[in-house]
Amino acid sequence: MKKLLVFLVLCTTTLSFAQEITGRTRTNDKYSNAIRAINEGYFKNDLSSLGNTLADNGAFSINGESYSKAEIMGGFAMHHKIYSNIKMPMHFIDTTFYDENNNNQVWSHLWGLWEATSKRTGKKVTNPVNISFKWVDGKVVNASWIYNPTQLNEEIAAMQ
Repeated sequence: MKKLLVFLVLCTTTLSFAQEITGRTRTNDKYSNAIRAINEGYFKNDLSSLGNTLADNGAFSINGESYSKAEIMGGFAMHHKIYSNIKMPMHFIDTTFYDENNNNQVWSHLWGLWEATSKRTGKKVTNPVNISFKWVDGKVVNASWIYNPTQLNEEIAAMQ
């Protein structure tokens, strides 16, 4: 009887934990690698990977403000007019493949520390960034960039 009770407790506990699992996360899959390619292109002012990956009618936001694909592309191209030596020496990229409890969604996430040098002042700028990308049929249909825009806004204001 005692063995049966232990068995039932183990089964119940295992099933309870199993219900919390909503998907699996990978770091070296095609989606994570696509985000790496987008980043590498961005650092070199080559936005072709980004343009090929973003859906034309996707929902894109930066710090909660909505932008079109063209506006996103233009904004990132502008960074290279304001900054030199753009890089992200510290970053982590992963992709989560959610199960049917989350409609089998696929999301890639990037956390990193963006760095560049202001062309105007020569000052090194660092900024933590978090980006999430939702994939459907090989395209990013939803993306959200979150970072502190203060330094970028100061550089843009100084240019005007």
